[in-house]
Amino acid sequence: AADEDAPPGPTAAEQAAEAKRRAAEEAERAAAAEREERKRAAAAAAAAEEQRRLRAEAERRAAEQREQEQRRREEAERERKKNLVGEAAKITGADEERCRACLESKNWDFEAAVTVLAAEQEAERKRLQQEEAARQQAHAQVNGSHRQASAGPQQGPSLGYDSSGPPWERICARHWKPMPHVQHTMQLLHGERLQVQWTDGHANGWAYGHSIEDPDKSAYFPQAVLVPPLRPAKARDIGETCTVLERFEAPHEIRGYLSVDVGDEVQLMHPIEKP
Repeated sequence: AADEDAPPGPTAAEQAAEAKRRAAEEAERAAAAEREERKRAAAAAAAAEEQRRLRAEAERRAAEQREQEQRRREEAERERKKNLVGEAAKITGADEERCRACLESKNWDFEAAVTVLAAEQEAERKRLQQEEAARQQAHAQVNGSHRQASAGPQQGPSLGYDSSGPPWERICARHWKPMPHVQHTMQLLHGERLQVQWTDGHANGWAYGHSIEDPDKSAYFPQAVLVPPLRPAKARDIGETCTVLERFEAPHEIRGYLSVDVGDEVQLMHPIEKP
């Protein structure tokens, strides 16, 4: 009688439906959890990618700053070396190409390079003096006593001992460039013809005069670079070939000159004004 009064249990169909419902709910929870996990993974990946991008950007900027700083240092070093070359050229009178080579060989030790350059310039000056003395002697031997009487002073002595002037006509025996702080002086080129109007009376002192080619160019210059002309100047004909008797080094700072050495042959290709 008690069994007859108990409520009936779920049927097999109901049990199956309930199991199916629970399975669906479980599957939905699993799918939701999976979706959430994918979202978290995507967010973590995005965050990691953003961190990588920020690091890369920071590294790029740092590299650019390093490159800019390196360029600034290199430019400053180039300017420093350029200034050293110019200063060495001014002090020693050597051309800038030679000054740069000497500074490079001395690892840009300015004092050491200037010492070498000054010694080279002094040696070159003495060599030119010796060449000029030898040339004067040879010419004197050819021209005999007349040359001895008319030659005037050799390179260096005061022109005051030459009774033929003032004025005196002289030739510049080597390039000479005044220091910037010495006023009322002018640059002379090797071979330039000058008319000397005054000297201070000292063998290695100053003279005053002007360029014969440019009479308006008047100033002071050292007597030590002057020599008397060997012969009167004369015009050359187009096509005429001449043999070089004295070495000439084209000035570095002035264009249009040709360096020649003793024994070279030079042919005149363009008319020039009469001297």
